[in-house]
Amino acid sequence: MQMKPNLLHLLALTYIPGMGVANAKKILKVIDDPEIIWQMNEKELNRIFRNKKDFIPHILNQSPLRLAEKEIIFAEKHNIEMILNSSADYPQKLRQCSDAPLVLFKKGKHDFNKNLHIGIVGTRKMTHYGKTFIDNLISDLSTQNITIVSGLAYGCDIIAHQSAIKHDLPTIAVLAHGLNKIAPAAHKKDAESLQKNGALVSEYSTFHKPEPLNFILRNRIIAGLCDAVIVVESDVKGGSLATAMYANSYNREVFAVPGRIDDKYSLGCNHLIQNNQAYLIRNAEDLLNYFNLKLNPKPVQKELFIELNTDEEIIYNFLMKKGKQQIDQLATELEIPTFKLNGILLNLELKGIVKPLSGKFFEIK
Repeated sequence: MQMKPNLLHLLALTYIPGMGVANAKKILKVIDDPEIIWQMNEKELNRIFRNKKDFIPHILNQSPLRLAEKEIIFAEKHNIEMILNSSADYPQKLRQCSDAPLVLFKKGKHDFNKNLHIGIVGTRKMTHYGKTFIDNLISDLSTQNITIVSGLAYGCDIIAHQSAIKHDLPTIAVLAHGLNKIAPAAHKKDAESLQKNGALVSEYSTFHKPEPLNFILRNRIIAGLCDAVIVVESDVKGGSLATAMYANSYNREVFAVPGRIDDKYSLGCNHLIQNNQAYLIRNAEDLLNYFNLKLNPKPVQKELFIELNTDEEIIYNFLMKKGKQQIDQLATELEIPTFKLNGILLNLELKGIVKPLSGKFFEIK
Protein backbone atom coordinates (compact mmCIF):
# COMPACT_ATOMS: atom_id res chain seq x y z
CA MET A 1 0.00 0.00 0.00
CA GLN A 2 1.24 3.50 -0.93
CA MET A 3 1.12 5.89 2.02
CA LYS A 4 0.47 9.61 1.55
CA PRO A 5 3.79 11.03 2.82
CA ASN A 6 2.42 14.27 4.25
CA LEU A 7 -0.41 12.49 6.07
CA LEU A 8 1.82 9.67 7.34
CA HIS A 9 4.51 11.92 8.80
CA LEU A 10 2.13 14.56 10.15
CA LEU A 11 0.01 11.91 11.85
CA ALA A 12 3.14 10.33 13.32
CA LEU A 13 4.19 13.72 14.69
CA THR A 14 0.91 13.98 16.61
CA TYR A 15 1.51 10.48 18.08
CA ILE A 16 4.71 11.48 19.90
CA PRO A 17 3.82 11.27 23.62
CA GLY A 18 3.34 14.72 25.14
CA MET A 19 3.43 16.48 21.76
CA GLY A 20 -0.04 18.05 21.68
CA VAL A 21 -1.42 20.45 19.09
CA ALA A 22 0.46 23.53 20.36
CA ASN A 23 3.91 21.88 20.27
CA ALA A 24 3.29 20.30 16.87
CA LYS A 25 2.28 23.66 15.37
CA LYS A 26 5.41 25.32 16.77
CA ILE A 27 7.56 22.64 15.13
CA LEU A 28 5.78 23.03 11.80
CA LYS A 29 6.53 26.76 11.83
CA VAL A 30 10.23 25.87 11.83
CA ILE A 31 10.05 22.78 9.58
CA ASP A 32 7.37 22.97 6.87
CA ASP A 33 7.54 19.33 5.85
CA PRO A 34 7.04 16.88 8.76
CA GLU A 35 8.79 14.13 6.77
CA ILE A 36 12.12 15.90 7.36
CA ILE A 37 11.80 15.37 11.12
CA TRP A 38 11.74 11.60 10.69
CA GLN A 39 14.93 11.68 8.61
CA MET A 40 17.03 13.60 11.15
CA ASN A 41 19.80 12.07 13.22
CA GLU A 42 20.18 12.56 16.97
CA LYS A 43 22.49 15.57 16.63
CA GLU A 44 20.07 17.37 14.33
CA LEU A 45 17.12 16.56 16.57
CA ASN A 46 18.93 17.95 19.60
CA ARG A 47 19.28 21.29 17.82
CA ILE A 48 15.54 21.38 17.07
CA PHE A 49 14.24 20.02 20.38
CA ARG A 50 16.51 21.76 22.88
CA ASN A 51 13.72 22.19 25.44
CA LYS A 52 11.75 19.06 24.49
CA LYS A 53 14.37 16.31 24.51
CA ASP A 54 11.78 13.75 25.65
CA PHE A 55 10.48 13.71 22.06
CA ILE A 56 13.79 12.60 20.55
CA PRO A 57 13.84 8.86 21.53
CA HIS A 58 10.37 8.40 20.00
CA ILE A 59 11.51 9.95 16.73
CA LEU A 60 14.69 7.90 16.61
CA ASN A 61 12.97 4.57 17.25
CA GLN A 62 10.25 5.45 14.67
CA SER A 63 7.48 3.92 16.82
CA PRO A 64 4.99 6.77 16.13
CA LEU A 65 5.64 6.30 12.41
CA ARG A 66 4.75 2.61 12.59
CA LEU A 67 1.63 3.46 14.60
CA ALA A 68 0.58 6.00 11.97
CA GLU A 69 1.02 3.39 9.21
CA LYS A 70 -1.34 1.01 11.03
CA GLU A 71 -3.88 3.78 11.58
CA ILE A 72 -3.93 4.76 7.90
CA ILE A 73 -4.44 1.13 6.85
CA PHE A 74 -7.29 0.75 9.37
CA ALA A 75 -8.92 3.99 8.22
CA GLU A 76 -8.87 3.02 4.56
CA LYS A 77 -10.31 -0.39 5.35
CA HIS A 78 -13.19 1.10 7.38
CA ASN A 79 -14.02 4.14 5.21
CA ILE A 80 -12.63 6.65 7.70
CA GLU A 81 -11.39 9.81 6.03
CA MET A 82 -8.35 11.61 7.46
CA ILE A 83 -8.48 15.34 6.74
CA LEU A 84 -5.33 17.42 7.08
CA ASN A 85 -5.59 20.89 8.60
CA SER A 86 -4.08 22.28 5.37
CA SER A 87 -6.53 20.58 2.98
CA ALA A 88 -9.43 22.36 1.23
CA ASP A 89 -12.07 20.05 2.75
CA TYR A 90 -10.96 20.70 6.35
CA PRO A 91 -13.73 22.65 8.16
CA GLN A 92 -12.94 26.31 7.48
CA LYS A 93 -14.47 27.56 10.73
CA LEU A 94 -12.55 25.02 12.80
CA ARG A 95 -9.27 25.88 11.06
CA GLN A 96 -9.64 29.45 12.37
CA CYS A 97 -9.24 28.14 15.95
CA SER A 98 -5.67 28.20 17.27
CA ASP A 99 -6.03 24.77 18.91
CA ALA A 100 -7.70 23.03 15.94
CA PRO A 101 -6.49 19.43 15.38
CA LEU A 102 -3.84 18.90 12.71
CA VAL A 103 -5.68 15.79 11.53
CA LEU A 104 -9.44 15.26 11.72
CA PHE A 105 -11.06 11.83 11.37
CA LYS A 106 -14.41 11.72 9.61
CA LYS A 107 -16.94 9.02 8.75
CA GLY A 108 -19.88 10.09 6.62
CA LYS A 109 -20.71 12.26 3.61
CA HIS A 110 -21.01 15.73 5.12
CA ASP A 111 -19.46 18.83 3.56
CA PHE A 112 -18.35 21.00 6.49
CA ASN A 113 -18.09 24.13 4.37
CA LYS A 114 -21.75 24.32 3.39
CA ASN A 115 -24.75 25.29 5.54
CA LEU A 116 -25.01 27.15 8.80
CA HIS A 117 -23.76 24.91 11.62
CA ILE A 118 -25.60 25.12 14.94
CA GLY A 119 -24.37 23.31 18.04
CA ILE A 120 -26.94 22.02 20.51
CA VAL A 121 -25.58 20.96 23.90
CA GLY A 122 -26.81 20.45 27.44
CA THR A 123 -27.12 18.17 30.40
CA ARG A 124 -27.29 14.39 30.16
CA LYS A 125 -30.15 14.50 32.68
CA MET A 126 -32.42 16.72 30.65
CA THR A 127 -36.05 17.40 31.51
CA HIS A 128 -39.19 17.31 29.40
CA TYR A 129 -38.82 21.09 29.03
CA GLY A 130 -35.47 20.62 27.29
CA LYS A 131 -36.71 17.78 25.08
CA THR A 132 -39.68 19.81 23.92
CA PHE A 133 -37.53 22.85 23.15
CA ILE A 134 -35.09 20.82 21.04
CA ASP A 135 -37.71 19.06 18.98
CA ASN A 136 -39.73 22.24 18.39
CA LEU A 137 -36.57 24.15 17.46
CA ILE A 138 -35.31 21.55 14.98
CA SER A 139 -38.78 21.03 13.53
CA ASP A 140 -38.97 24.77 12.79
CA LEU A 141 -35.43 24.78 11.37
CA SER A 142 -36.15 21.86 9.04
CA THR A 143 -36.75 24.12 6.01
CA GLN A 144 -33.38 25.88 6.46
CA ASN A 145 -29.90 24.99 5.20
CA ILE A 146 -28.69 24.15 8.69
CA THR A 147 -26.54 21.38 10.16
CA ILE A 148 -26.98 20.32 13.79
CA VAL A 149 -23.78 19.60 15.74
CA SER A 150 -23.56 17.77 19.07
CA GLY A 151 -21.66 15.06 20.95
CA LEU A 152 -23.79 11.86 20.79
CA ALA A 153 -23.98 11.73 24.61
CA TYR A 154 -27.08 10.93 26.65
CA GLY A 155 -29.61 13.70 27.19
CA CYS A 156 -29.60 16.85 25.06
CA ASP A 157 -27.00 15.53 22.59
CA ILE A 158 -28.80 12.42 21.44
CA ILE A 159 -32.20 14.15 21.35
CA ALA A 160 -30.67 16.80 19.05
CA HIS A 161 -29.24 14.13 16.72
CA GLN A 162 -32.46 12.08 16.69
CA SER A 163 -34.61 15.12 16.01
CA ALA A 164 -32.30 16.24 13.19
CA ILE A 165 -32.51 12.78 11.61
CA LYS A 166 -36.30 12.80 11.97
CA HIS A 167 -36.59 16.21 10.29
CA ASP A 168 -34.03 15.42 7.54
CA LEU A 169 -31.41 17.91 8.69
CA PRO A 170 -27.75 16.89 8.46
CA THR A 171 -26.16 16.33 11.84
CA ILE A 172 -22.55 15.92 13.02
CA ALA A 173 -21.58 13.92 16.10
CA VAL A 174 -18.19 14.86 17.58
CA LEU A 175 -16.74 11.93 19.53
CA ALA A 176 -14.21 11.83 22.36
CA HIS A 177 -12.59 8.61 21.08
CA GLY A 178 -11.62 6.91 17.84
CA LEU A 179 -14.19 6.15 15.14
CA ASN A 180 -13.67 2.41 15.60
CA LYS A 181 -16.25 2.42 18.39
CA ILE A 182 -19.43 4.18 19.51
CA ALA A 183 -19.89 5.27 23.10
CA PRO A 184 -22.41 4.99 24.54
CA ALA A 185 -23.16 1.75 22.71
CA ALA A 186 -26.90 2.46 23.02
CA HIS A 187 -26.50 5.18 20.38
CA LYS A 188 -24.91 2.94 17.74
CA LYS A 189 -28.01 2.90 15.50
CA ASP A 190 -28.29 6.68 15.66
CA ALA A 191 -24.59 6.98 14.78
CA GLU A 192 -25.17 4.80 11.71
CA SER A 193 -28.28 6.74 10.68
CA LEU A 194 -26.71 10.18 10.89
CA GLN A 195 -23.84 9.21 8.57
CA LYS A 196 -26.27 9.08 5.62
CA ASN A 197 -26.77 12.85 5.79
CA GLY A 198 -24.05 13.94 8.21
CA ALA A 199 -20.87 12.61 9.80
CA LEU A 200 -19.06 11.23 12.81
CA VAL A 201 -16.00 13.33 13.63
CA SER A 202 -13.06 12.93 16.01
CA GLU A 203 -9.49 14.06 16.55
CA TYR A 204 -8.67 10.70 18.17
CA SER A 205 -7.19 7.57 16.62
CA THR A 206 -8.40 4.05 17.27
CA PHE A 207 -5.91 3.38 20.06
CA HIS A 208 -6.92 6.45 22.10
CA LYS A 209 -8.98 5.55 25.14
CA PRO A 210 -11.97 7.79 26.07
CA GLU A 211 -10.21 9.58 28.93
CA PRO A 212 -12.28 12.12 30.95
CA LEU A 213 -10.18 15.02 29.59
CA ASN A 214 -11.04 13.97 26.02
CA PHE A 215 -14.70 14.88 26.60
CA ILE A 216 -13.79 18.43 27.63
CA LEU A 217 -11.38 18.81 24.69
CA ARG A 218 -14.05 17.38 22.35
CA ASN A 219 -16.26 20.35 23.28
CA ARG A 220 -13.82 22.79 21.64
CA ILE A 221 -14.35 20.98 18.32
CA ILE A 222 -18.14 21.22 18.66
CA ALA A 223 -17.74 24.96 19.27
CA GLY A 224 -15.14 25.36 16.51
CA LEU A 225 -17.32 23.71 13.86
CA CYS A 226 -20.28 25.96 14.60
CA ASP A 227 -21.55 29.41 13.72
CA ALA A 228 -23.50 29.38 16.99
CA VAL A 229 -23.98 27.15 20.02
CA ILE A 230 -27.23 26.72 21.96
CA VAL A 231 -27.09 25.57 25.59
CA VAL A 232 -30.48 23.99 26.26
CA GLU A 233 -30.22 22.91 29.90
CA SER A 234 -27.24 22.89 32.25
CA ASP A 235 -26.35 22.93 35.91
CA VAL A 236 -23.82 25.55 37.04
CA LYS A 237 -21.03 23.12 36.12
CA GLY A 238 -20.81 20.79 33.17
CA GLY A 239 -19.46 20.07 29.71
CA SER A 240 -22.05 22.23 27.97
CA LEU A 241 -20.80 25.32 29.82
CA ALA A 242 -17.26 24.41 28.70
CA THR A 243 -18.59 24.33 25.12
CA ALA A 244 -20.09 27.80 25.64
CA MET A 245 -16.74 29.03 27.00
CA TYR A 246 -14.89 27.69 23.95
CA ALA A 247 -17.51 29.21 21.63
CA ASN A 248 -17.13 32.64 23.25
CA SER A 249 -13.35 32.41 22.99
CA TYR A 250 -13.67 31.61 19.26
CA ASN A 251 -16.05 34.58 18.73
CA ARG A 252 -18.95 32.25 18.01
CA GLU A 253 -22.43 33.25 19.12
CA VAL A 254 -23.82 31.54 22.20
CA PHE A 255 -27.53 31.20 22.98
CA ALA A 256 -29.07 29.80 26.17
CA VAL A 257 -32.61 28.64 26.92
CA PRO A 258 -33.91 30.42 30.03
CA GLY A 259 -35.61 28.50 32.81
CA ARG A 260 -37.09 28.91 36.27
CA ILE A 261 -34.66 30.22 38.87
CA ASP A 262 -35.14 27.14 41.07
CA ASP A 263 -34.68 24.55 38.31
CA LYS A 264 -31.30 22.84 38.74
CA TYR A 265 -30.76 22.33 35.02
CA SER A 266 -31.62 25.93 34.16
CA LEU A 267 -29.09 27.45 36.57
CA GLY A 268 -26.23 27.28 34.07
CA CYS A 269 -28.30 28.77 31.24
CA ASN A 270 -29.64 31.58 33.44
CA HIS A 271 -26.08 32.31 34.58
CA LEU A 272 -24.84 32.61 30.97
CA ILE A 273 -27.67 35.02 30.11
CA GLN A 274 -27.28 37.08 33.29
CA ASN A 275 -23.55 37.53 32.70
CA ASN A 276 -23.92 38.45 29.01
CA GLN A 277 -22.18 35.25 27.94
CA ALA A 278 -25.20 34.12 25.91
CA TYR A 279 -28.23 35.54 24.15
CA LEU A 280 -31.61 34.42 25.43
CA ILE A 281 -33.36 32.11 22.98
CA ARG A 282 -37.04 31.16 23.08
CA ASN A 283 -37.55 29.55 19.70
CA ALA A 284 -36.18 29.09 16.17
CA GLU A 285 -37.25 32.59 15.18
CA ASP A 286 -34.86 34.12 17.74
CA LEU A 287 -31.97 32.19 16.20
CA LEU A 288 -32.94 32.92 12.60
CA ASN A 289 -33.46 36.63 13.28
CA TYR A 290 -29.89 36.85 14.52
CA PHE A 291 -28.63 35.46 11.20
CA ASN A 292 -31.12 37.56 9.19
CA LEU A 293 -33.02 34.49 8.07
CA LYS A 294 -36.78 34.07 7.89
CA LEU A 295 -38.81 31.29 9.45
CA ASN A 296 -40.16 29.45 6.40
CA PRO A 297 -43.55 27.77 6.69
CA LYS A 298 -43.28 23.99 6.63
CA PRO A 299 -45.21 22.11 3.95
CA VAL A 300 -48.33 20.57 5.42
CA GLN A 301 -48.19 16.82 5.03
CA LYS A 302 -50.58 14.57 6.87
CA GLU A 303 -49.10 11.16 7.48
CA LEU A 304 -51.91 8.66 7.17
CA PHE A 305 -50.19 5.63 8.65
CA ILE A 306 -47.76 5.93 11.57
CA GLU A 307 -46.40 2.74 13.05
CA LEU A 308 -47.08 2.50 16.79
CA ASN A 309 -46.00 -0.15 19.24
CA THR A 310 -48.45 -1.66 21.73
CA ASP A 311 -47.85 0.85 24.54
CA GLU A 312 -47.99 3.82 22.17
CA GLU A 313 -51.28 2.57 20.70
CA ILE A 314 -52.82 2.19 24.19
CA ILE A 315 -51.94 5.79 25.09
CA TYR A 316 -53.07 7.10 21.69
CA ASN A 317 -56.47 5.39 21.96
CA PHE A 318 -56.92 6.59 25.55
CA LEU A 319 -56.19 10.24 24.64
CA MET A 320 -58.45 10.03 21.58
CA LYS A 321 -61.29 8.85 23.81
CA LYS A 322 -60.71 10.96 26.93
CA GLY A 323 -59.10 14.11 25.52
CA LYS A 324 -56.21 15.88 27.20
CA GLN A 325 -54.84 14.16 30.30
CA GLN A 326 -52.33 14.93 33.04
CA ILE A 327 -49.38 12.52 33.12
CA ASP A 328 -50.05 11.32 36.70
CA GLN A 329 -53.68 10.57 35.78
CA LEU A 330 -52.50 8.69 32.69
CA ALA A 331 -50.11 6.62 34.79
CA THR A 332 -52.90 5.73 37.24
CA GLU A 333 -55.58 4.97 34.65
CA LEU A 334 -53.32 2.89 32.39
CA GLU A 335 -51.24 1.35 35.20
CA ILE A 336 -48.00 2.38 33.51
CA PRO A 337 -45.12 3.63 35.74
CA THR A 338 -44.45 7.35 35.26
CA PHE A 339 -40.78 6.82 34.32
CA LYS A 340 -41.84 4.48 31.51
CA LEU A 341 -44.72 6.74 30.48
CA ASN A 342 -42.35 9.69 30.02
CA GLY A 343 -40.38 7.78 27.39
CA ILE A 344 -43.49 6.61 25.53
CA LEU A 345 -44.96 10.11 25.45
CA LEU A 346 -41.68 11.51 24.15
CA ASN A 347 -41.70 8.97 21.29
CA LEU A 348 -45.31 9.91 20.45
CA GLU A 349 -44.35 13.57 20.56
CA LEU A 350 -41.38 13.00 18.21
CA LYS A 351 -43.72 11.11 15.84
CA GLY A 352 -45.98 14.18 15.79
CA ILE A 353 -48.93 12.41 17.42
CA VAL A 354 -49.21 14.10 20.82
CA LYS A 355 -48.22 17.52 22.11
CA PRO A 356 -47.33 18.58 25.67
CA LEU A 357 -49.30 21.29 27.45
CA SER A 358 -48.56 23.26 30.59
CA GLY A 359 -49.12 21.46 33.90
CA LYS A 360 -47.79 18.16 32.49
CA PHE A 361 -50.90 17.63 30.35
CA PHE A 362 -50.83 15.88 26.97
CA GLU A 363 -53.31 15.75 24.10
CA ILE A 364 -53.55 14.43 20.55
CA LYS A 365 -51.92 16.85 18.09
